Amino acid sequence: MNQHEFDILLQKYLAGTCSPEEEQQVLEWADRVHAHAPEPLTGAELRATEQKIWKKIRRNALPARSWNTPVMRIGMGIAAAVLLTAALYVLRPGIFTTSKSQLVQQSEPVKVVTQESDDFLIVKNTSGRERSLTLEDGSVIVLARESTLRYPRHFDPKNRQVELEGEAVFNIKRDTSRPFFVYSGELVTQVLGTSFKVTSFGNARTIEVQVLSGKVSVYENQEKSPQNRNGVVLRPNQKITFDKEAKKLVPELVSAPVMVESTVQVREFAFEESPLQTVLNALQKAYDVEIVVENPTLNNCTFTGDITGLPLHTQLRFICKSVNASYELRGTTFFVNGEGCPK
Repeated sequence: MNQHEFDILLQKYLAGTCSPEEEQQVLEWADRVHAHAPEPLTGAELRATEQKIWKKIRRNALPARSWNTPVMRIGMGIAAAVLLTAALYVLRPGIFTTSKSQLVQQSEPVKVVTQESDDFLIVKNTSGRERSLTLEDGSVIVLARESTLRYPRHFDPKNRQVELEGEAVFNIKRDTSRPFFVYSGELVTQVLGTSFKVTSFGNARTIEVQVLSGKVSVYENQEKSPQNRNGVVLRPNQKITFDKEAKKLVPELVSAPVMVESTVQVREFAFEESPLQTVLNALQKAYDVEIVVENPTLNNCTFTGDITGLPLHTQLRFICKSVNASYELRGTTFFVNGEGCPK
């Protein structure tokens, strides 16, 4: 595994979308780092680290040929490693101090309560860690602790239906003839074959569905015709939050978007006097997100730099700063605005 591939793995870990094997790789790396690591960074220390990186970027920046072609040379190999490692210290403070105990916990027996009937199985994960289940159609469900899944011994010929109380990650085997339905309280999630995460605890005010790959349809569990249902279609890196009291679905972008599987080959983000629109289009394709440039004259600006391996928000921050612009996330769409550049 090269440095860039490992940077992507760290991004997936921070986003909570790692497979068990990938998470194991991160934990083993953390153990190696721990032997030489300083005390965990605080949020203030992380911000100070980022400021130091910016100072280094400014020192190494080449003079702009004209004021409308900002040039930025970034040692992103170092920057990515520092920022991602620092982020692990802050966002996962126990990774450098408890990874060995986490590995021990993973080897402990899983306590699962299974209730059986003639037609259904009810599995409740009462252990202290996640539990993986494989259904008869080949779909894999990772059930979080204190969560319950109810599913039939044999799926119906026309559809596949399960009920969830709690949290689970679903990796659904594609079957265009039998859509897969997850009933979680007041929400229904419908897919043909994809991966997504549902969080639906009975005592919580909200239900959340987060898409990891493919497309997911989410709507209220009500006796209404499809045309009158309150629902949305989600893509990778998007999530929906449903307020049970307000009966409102709020689409958002996940906090740490990762590159989608279908575009994983788009790994290099190194640009040389590239038009801003070209740079933003590359990000849109890689992360399957929408980026809108509100001031058309911004498209006259160019960007030079290597932002490979950085999280999406950091990439956008570097790009916008280089052209005296800013960005804002509204729902699932990024909006970029600024004074722009002359032709």
